[in-house]
Amino acid sequence: MNNYIPNQVKDLSTSKQRVMENVVDEVENTSRRSKYKWRYLVITAVLAITAMLFVYNEILIENEQQALSEMQLDFTKPTLSEEQGLLYLHGVTLGDSQSKVIERLGVNYKVDDYEDGSGADFILDYGGIARFYFYQDKLDSIIFMKVDKTYFDKLFNDYNGFKFLTPTTGDDRYFYSKETGQLLKATIVPDGNLYLYLMRGGKDLLENPDFPKIEQILN
Repeated sequence: MNNYIPNQVKDLSTSKQRVMENVVDEVENTSRRSKYKWRYLVITAVLAITAMLFVYNEILIENEQQALSEMQLDFTKPTLSEEQGLLYLHGVTLGDSQSKVIERLGVNYKVDDYEDGSGADFILDYGGIARFYFYQDKLDSIIFMKVDKTYFDKLFNDYNGFKFLTPTTGDDRYFYSKETGQLLKATIVPDGNLYLYLMRGGKDLLENPDFPKIEQILN
């Protein structure tokens, strides 16, 4: 039967080695690509989740700050500060835009388009006790009504800036900025409430004979 016997058997070890190397390389490459793919997917997912958490956290902080700001604002006890000659009530001053005032004071207001004699384009009214008058989208004047009298007495006494009384009555008290001409007036109205007005008085205000003499200026 076995009449044919080959003279030489071909050595296949080299071919087998090559095949094995190719198989191993392919397995390793596939594993490496799969590993890289999963790594990219995990990194992408982590970055996406981090970004969403950051945005969500910023929204929460903004909402909390706005809610806290609105809760802390008491229009019967307006805060007063001065910066570069500008007088600020509850963090807003004359010349501020409508959007800036709303951002600072909150959205619990109603809008009046006009008021006879005011000259304002529109008015933001907060609870009927604080009104902000705008002309060409710039805050032109402020009125705080029903201001706490005891609170204002302390505020006036503690103020280290330029302040004075009128010569005709001790009830009207003023803060005045020589740099900007801003005038803050406190007066008792006929119904007994204390009104606080922030307006532009003009830099020549002190030359008016109806305003105080030097001995009535309080330091």
